Amino acid sequence: MRAAHIFVLLLLLWITPAGMGEETQDDISPAQTHNLLVIYMIAGDLETETQSATMNIAEILDGYGKTSEQNLQIVLGYGGSKTPGFGGITYVTVKELMEDASDGVIGNTEDVLYHDPDADMGDKKTLEHFLSWIGENFPSDRKILVFWDHGGGYDGFGVDEVTDGQLSLTDISQALEASGSTYDLIGYDACLMGALEVAKAMEPYGILLIGSEETEPGTGWEYETWIKALGENPEIGFEELGQIIVDTYMNRDDTGKTLSVIDLTKIPALIQALDRLGTSMMPYTESIEGYRVVGKAYQVPARYGSDNREGGETSVDLKSFLKAIGNQTPDLADEIAVVTTRIDETVLYHRNDEYVPESGGLSIMSPSRITPDLYEELGDDARITPGWDSFFVNLLEISGQDTEKPEIMRSDSGFLIEDPTNTASVYAEYYYADGDELILLGNEPLDPDENGEYTLPEWDGRWYYLQDMNNEDNYALLGMNFESIGPSGSVLYTSEIDLIRESLNTTAVLNVYINPQTGETRLVACPYTIRPNGIIQFSRQNLDLEPNDTVYSYAWKVDEDTETGGEWVEIGALVISGNTKLIYDILPDGTYAQALYAEYGNKPGDYAGMQVFQIENGEITLVESETNITALQEPEENNQ
Repeated sequence: MRAAHIFVLLLLLWITPAGMGEETQDDISPAQTHNLLVIYMIAGDLETETQSATMNIAEILDGYGKTSEQNLQIVLGYGGSKTPGFGGITYVTVKELMEDASDGVIGNTEDVLYHDPDADMGDKKTLEHFLSWIGENFPSDRKILVFWDHGGGYDGFGVDEVTDGQLSLTDISQALEASGSTYDLIGYDACLMGALEVAKAMEPYGILLIGSEETEPGTGWEYETWIKALGENPEIGFEELGQIIVDTYMNRDDTGKTLSVIDLTKIPALIQALDRLGTSMMPYTESIEGYRVVGKAYQVPARYGSDNREGGETSVDLKSFLKAIGNQTPDLADEIAVVTTRIDETVLYHRNDEYVPESGGLSIMSPSRITPDLYEELGDDARITPGWDSFFVNLLEISGQDTEKPEIMRSDSGFLIEDPTNTASVYAEYYYADGDELILLGNEPLDPDENGEYTLPEWDGRWYYLQDMNNEDNYALLGMNFESIGPSGSVLYTSEIDLIRESLNTTAVLNVYINPQTGETRLVACPYTIRPNGIIQFSRQNLDLEPNDTVYSYAWKVDEDTETGGEWVEIGALVISGNTKLIYDILPDGTYAQALYAEYGNKPGDYAGMQVFQIENGEITLVESETNITALQEPEENNQ
């Protein structure tokens, strides 16, 4: 009976209610270390779906090897997942981790320093307790703090898979403040955290910040190399260590990556310069013409967290945005030059691959998905400095007033756009005609000639689509939106899909990477969800399409009678096989169309030069030329 009572006591210690977690070892005593690496790992669905946390923990242990605890101590707080062993939160050092990992499974031992099975890792109190416990038990000369999970820039960090709790930037700041924590380096191994809003929140608590402007792949940082470097050289400079983190991350095989080392001590000067620039930009929010100038600048290639179904992006590269503004507003040249200089002083080191061109290392909120009400709801997490904040609020308010479409006029040799501010975006668009419905398959940007005229390219009926090479009847059309062209000519398109893989059933952006010179393509699905506040939360589960995946593809169905100009509809379904490829070829039999399209920002635009084609048995025939979209969508009335 005594043994049974002891077992029950141990069990009760293990399942202590939320807020009542217990230290499970009696011999925790403060021990001085030279370098302390603290990791707050919300394993979440990244562990449940792809075991990403386990993979990175293995890299951490491989990098640590036989390093002395006097030179480097690693403390990990992990949990927040439905995966067995990852519920609640658990505190361990590298010693407990090594013992736990000896059987290849993390989280199946009671030999830990602290465990609370009901803790919400997306709750400020959980983070505050962890950081305070660290401060009490692990004194050190040099400290690094890494946050590991999903990220959303100004919308915060982390999603506890069990509770759906998420930490706002204010939550993180308050937890750091309450715990009295400061760090030499703060890193976010998470999406979209290389943002000015994040840097502003972290500035009081750190010297350097490492974060990605763009979404991150599920593999995340490569921990082995930089932890080994820190163990072998305990005096390594943090800027040098940051460069190693950036370089090893960028050397992974995944595409569409950015990572930056940011000097937090320079953030106040940058914000001060941005405050003055925001005040100077206020006149551009007082007219539709001024708004279009600013709106056009937000369409730079360096846009992050982009999707099509919800429209827009989370953030844009600050330096690229300022360059685009400067090209159209000579009167702001001096203020822009000062801010640009401050950015260069703040971003100590950054890298981006060719699919994320023009990235300068630090992003800022885009207005494309933000309403005045949502901006107010985000509060201090979105605000930077009064001058800039006032400019941004005015920009959001005037955005809803711009309902005018660019006027397209026919010329002798092409098309002219009535565009006094030179802010319209012009594309050649390609459609599938399903009865009287036009469904957008893709677009290509058009540039004017020396006379300011636009010309539609002669179309041969070819476009991109998914094809099972062993079965010509097994294919799926895609709605592909042009995003950017890299320095080497590589092109990035995005397409909206639903992806089903075993237990995973998710909406996703399909990033389509194309190298026209080599013909190489890569398809990477980036899942996302919509948070209760309406903000999109991108996952780090960047997934290459695999055999047995089911893909449902979506595209924009044009409807000029609606306020939005159309709606998203499903246009294809395909089970991926080992022989499925993205091909650029003549489209399957059917009716298709091509037109010139012009828009201001993300507002509904206008069409001209519509041509209708019939494709049959690999041959394309022009059916109708110079029609208009209304006539095409109302065939019965048009033929009376």
